Amino acid sequence: MCLFSLQKLNFEIRLSVLRKDYKSMNKKIFVLFIVLILIVAIGFLFSYDKKVIEQEKQNTSEQLDNTEDVEQEVTEDDGFEEDLIGSLKIEKINLNGAVKEGSTNEILRDYIGHIEETAKYDGNVGLAAHNRGNKYSYFARINELEPGDEIVYTTKYGERKYIVDTKKEILETDWSNLEGTSDNRLTLITCIKNKVNQRLCVQAVQEKI
Repeated sequence: MCLFSLQKLNFEIRLSVLRKDYKSMNKKIFVLFIVLILIVAIGFLFSYDKKVIEQEKQNTSEQLDNTEDVEQEVTEDDGFEEDLIGSLKIEKINLNGAVKEGSTNEILRDYIGHIEETAKYDGNVGLAAHNRGNKYSYFARINELEPGDEIVYTTKYGERKYIVDTKKEILETDWSNLEGTSDNRLTLITCIKNKVNQRLCVQAVQEKI
């Protein structure tokens, strides 16, 4: 009887141990399951973030490509012939002429010439043209301009309005009026009748907005 009781007690102890092991094992399995879920979730989030970042990079790249295409279209389709810089318009003297790079006699025969050593848009833009004895004497009447008169200069780079500031006679060897400036201005140069060694110089500064 005593032996049987000991065996029963031993059995119950083992059973209790097994139950504890089972519960402990269940807890470990549960913990492992939770850890596995967390790993999968983190992996999914990382993968999702990576896809989102790649998609954003692709979208940004496409936007930059589109922007470059637009800039190229603006540059290529500017409304001017390939060898022209732009146009000069002065309503007061009914002047509206095309501006071409260079100031040779060949260019000045048909165009207002841009003096190569000067700025094309930002800074001091030097322009020259005939005022008589030519089919297109664009600067024939710039001697009528006075301070306050408006000049419109339109180019491939944009359009600006200028206000006449000074008008004076200078020596043909005086290039100081064509030097670079911190402000935006136009310098118009033409010959003076019966004054071979002198030039008429009209300067206009950008209109203040």
